[in-house]
Amino acid sequence: MTDSVTPAGRIPTLHVVADSIPQAHYRAMKAVWEQGLAIRTEYDRKDASGAYIDPPSRDARVLVEIKNPFHEPRYPPVSFCEIGAYIAEIMGVKDHLVLPINTLKTAMKGTLEAHQWPYTYHQRLVAHPDLDGSIVDQIEMAVDRVAKTPYTRRAVATTSVPNLDPYLHEDVPCLREVQFRCPQDEQGRLVLNVSTAWRSRDLFKAWPDNVVGLTFFFRLLAQEIAAKAGKPVVMGSYADYAMSLHIYGQDFKQVGGDAGKGLASFFETFDEKSYLARSMSSDDARDLLVLPQLKELLAPSSIEQWHFPPESVKLLEDLIAGIESGKYHV
Repeated sequence: MTDSVTPAGRIPTLHVVADSIPQAHYRAMKAVWEQGLAIRTEYDRKDASGAYIDPPSRDARVLVEIKNPFHEPRYPPVSFCEIGAYIAEIMGVKDHLVLPINTLKTAMKGTLEAHQWPYTYHQRLVAHPDLDGSIVDQIEMAVDRVAKTPYTRRAVATTSVPNLDPYLHEDVPCLREVQFRCPQDEQGRLVLNVSTAWRSRDLFKAWPDNVVGLTFFFRLLAQEIAAKAGKPVVMGSYADYAMSLHIYGQDFKQVGGDAGKGLASFFETFDEKSYLARSMSSDDARDLLVLPQLKELLAPSSIEQWHFPPESVKLLEDLIAGIESGKYHV
């Protein structure tokens, strides 16, 4: 494989098109590895003398288009979180961990404890905070808007809080904006197309779980749009634009290898066909990963660990019931 990393100083802009989530992940990794800019990050490790341990990351601006995010197999073989727990988080089960805005204002210049969260994506989208303490359910407004006017371009929601985020030392939201559009197909159905914009994204470790979790959420919103529009709604394409889609230098051993040090090459081990063959279907992921992990969150030890309030427990119970009945498709 030819190493054609972009020259220093110019961040490339790449476009990846794929039929499924695993195919998109493989193609995006290959594109960023082969064409990305070599650049340092704020997370690169150093030794005691201050010399870098990790090589520079590979980085690019990337638009990924997934024609059908529910095409099988749906689950990439690379995952660094418990996807069932992540789906629960995307649905709001951990929103109670987000500090109140007044507390965050006093903690902005300090380091938050592990149990003190500045945001979740769900919280920022359905209870977007302002410094005066008011909140806005942007998702409800976007669903209402697109149900009433399917061709609108204004059904958007943002996670950004400009009066807060620039002052946070870390944990600034990576997801920035979501847009819903619902053109009509030849059968008269509305087709929910979703676009997301991201300021920064770990392509190897975070991208697959982000996309699986969010598209699960968006499919449930398609049901809400259908109920409000009085028309059937089917899922369309998903577009994902990251202003920095990167592979960290410390992950090069797993992804692509560092040609200068002769580490094993991911792309010599896997081609696209073999990567897809190792991916998991929704049915298998449901039974082997998602449901067991959701049920584990309901264990007394997990409820105590996460301090789940009754509404979080109810949300978990409803998620499990919906997935087991087939009402919710993972």
